[in-house]
Amino acid sequence: MIGTGHVMRCLTLADSLREHGVDSIFVCRRLSGHLGEYIRTKGYSVEWIESKNDQFRPEEDAISTKAILEKAAQPVDWLIVDHYGIDRMWEAKVGPLAGRLLVIDDLANRPHKCDILVDQNAYDRMETRYVELVPPGCVQLLGPRCLLLRPTFYEARRSLRMRDGIVKKLLVFFGGSDPTNETAKALRALAQWPGGAPPFHTEVVVGSSNPFRQEIASLCARIPHTMLHVQAENMAELISQADYALGAGGVAMWERCYLGLPSAVTVVADNQAASVRYAAQQGAVTFTGNGADSNETVYAEAISRALESPQALTEMTHKAFNLTASDPLRMESPIIATMMQMMNEDTTS
Repeated sequence: MIGTGHVMRCLTLADSLREHGVDSIFVCRRLSGHLGEYIRTKGYSVEWIESKNDQFRPEEDAISTKAILEKAAQPVDWLIVDHYGIDRMWEAKVGPLAGRLLVIDDLANRPHKCDILVDQNAYDRMETRYVELVPPGCVQLLGPRCLLLRPTFYEARRSLRMRDGIVKKLLVFFGGSDPTNETAKALRALAQWPGGAPPFHTEVVVGSSNPFRQEIASLCARIPHTMLHVQAENMAELISQADYALGAGGVAMWERCYLGLPSAVTVVADNQAASVRYAAQQGAVTFTGNGADSNETVYAEAISRALESPQALTEMTHKAFNLTASDPLRMESPIIATMMQMMNEDTTS
């Protein structure tokens, strides 16, 4: 099982490739909360791997995936894998059915057999994390300078306003599923604000798979100047318009950093911890701890500090820009450029 953020980054990759005339097919399992129908609404076909239960077995998955690739209407140029349970054994069995193989990872805890390895997170000694885990010749695209972003983010960066450190709009987004319900904790902090209403507008974003949507909607209705968005399609716009954010780690954190949005970040999944701490050490975010340990007070204090520290927020914006190499002239991700270059080389060779 992979989280909503993984599905969204695969959709971002597919959308970017579509701009280059590349068609994409998603191979998924019918797990609880799956986003198969949402993927279809974005214009992609979905092939289902049938299973009797939710337990992932790499050997069975490889057989099922091979069967899907073998019946594809045309040869597969790229096989893209984003799954923590897949390693070199699976890739060696399925990879030969595709021209090239790209793996998205951030754990660096298992070997891979791939042409491109992507890890968009930042860590200490990042450049050596995968040296022993990928074959010679594998292109490693590492760090938030290799972010995979939707075109709307590049457009938003080109027209981004200069923030002055004054919090007039707060963005609350803890990922698509938000398993520890950080959204409700943050909203309860706002509902208890001294004087009855916070001195800013609040935009709240949840995914369609969030199991706490009803509770969150009820809380939003109690707080003045608060709007709820479900499965928002305009995240770049919401980030650009905000002055401060409460959110989770992962892809969403790097999206905020790319658009220079100061944020307090909570770890809601173990794989987020190292990169969130690194970003905090670089001054690009503030770290509010783990979701299992957080509460309303944590978020109330984070917001209060932000309101009192406009200069600190301005500095955080610049450090976030630096960490992500945020450039208003950039048009697409280095990942797409590298993939297209390899495809062109394969065509001409």
